[in-house]
Amino acid sequence: MDSSHLETAVNTYKQVLQELKASQPPKPEQVLAVLNARDVVQTAWNQSTSISANSQQQLLQLDNLLREQAHRITQTKGVNLSQYRSSFSPPEKAWWWRLETEVPPHFWDRLDWLWRGLTVAGWTANLGLLMDIVPRFIGAGTGLLGTIAVAFPSLIALLQAKSELTQTGKEGFNRLLKRLRIPEHFHEEARLGSTTMLLLLLVALRANFPAFSDFYNRKGLEKYQKGEFAGAESAYQQALAIDPDNFKANYNLGVLYEDLQQFDKAKTQYQLAVKANFIKAQNNQARLHILEGKPDLAIPLLWSGLGNLGNEDNPSLRVTYSLYKNLGWAFWKEEATEQAEEFLRLAIQIGESENIQNRGSAHCLLAQLLEGQQEKQAEAVEQWQQCCKFGSVSNPDETQWLISAHKKLKEEGKSCDGEISNL
Repeated sequence: MDSSHLETAVNTYKQVLQELKASQPPKPEQVLAVLNARDVVQTAWNQSTSISANSQQQLLQLDNLLREQAHRITQTKGVNLSQYRSSFSPPEKAWWWRLETEVPPHFWDRLDWLWRGLTVAGWTANLGLLMDIVPRFIGAGTGLLGTIAVAFPSLIALLQAKSELTQTGKEGFNRLLKRLRIPEHFHEEARLGSTTMLLLLLVALRANFPAFSDFYNRKGLEKYQKGEFAGAESAYQQALAIDPDNFKANYNLGVLYEDLQQFDKAKTQYQLAVKANFIKAQNNQARLHILEGKPDLAIPLLWSGLGNLGNEDNPSLRVTYSLYKNLGWAFWKEEATEQAEEFLRLAIQIGESENIQNRGSAHCLLAQLLEGQQEKQAEAVEQWQQCCKFGSVSNPDETQWLISAHKKLKEEGKSCDGEISNL
């Protein structure tokens, strides 16, 4: 082929390239015209037997101009060089069909290695958090709140994983970024941003475990008060699955097990709450020790409970009463009658408030203690009468004491005014 064909091809290439350069913005058909013109130049070049230095210099200048337009071409709406290569199958050496490789790296692209590394680190943290979060909600049954809490971040993580780990997902994510008009040199930063947002979501979810746990604990308490023991147990277990350090849920579950007469389970839950110095758990655990004939184990717990009670701004009268009553009970079982009487009388003073539910217990215990002292028999009878007046057969501790009160008062020719009188 003579040089005129090459000159014609080069001139055509020059013309369409200048039109593309002048166009604001370039059009897809102009981009294709330039690429096709460059193909024609290459074909003519390969077939030419004599090429002048002037032609070589001109082609180098035009190719440099095309490389300068590479960024504009790759950013042109409707231009997809990857799709072009798939459809037209240009030779591997046809660099102009791979202009994205000719685009000089943007300043921000120089830090892509850093963003990729941080993205990987973020993904590692996200997976670790998901592996911690999901089993906690699913372990004891989730309910609607748990399902939402688990499903939402898991779905986001799944979609993000697809965008990171599959070619289709990557292309789809890139198309999304383009639709959002995010420049290509910010794509790695956008990936890091999406990973970071998921990380923040998971961290926030993890940080709110105590709040989720408290929700299930309150739900369990509501069911317990309605007598729905199976539902209450499930809710308490959900609370503890989410936050094993929720000692209030441990205590409430212990109370439930005690009502169900599953005392070993109750002691286990109380013991967990005792580790957090929860006063009510200390009191209830001590009471179970007394019932088991182990007052020596009860006294340190009750003493510690009193110490913790002193650190509270507004200590509960009911808890204070129970601690003193149980201390008196424990010391009496240890045959330390002076200390027992002192604490029982303190409990009776506090029990003068109508807010105390089982205020008959201290009177019943003091009556039994005074019976062993010959000089205090008259007061023992008075305490038995108070035991009858304030005691309740619904309290398992007081049932047997009320029967004893009825018997003792009958022997003294006195009546037992209270629930036991109707038995």
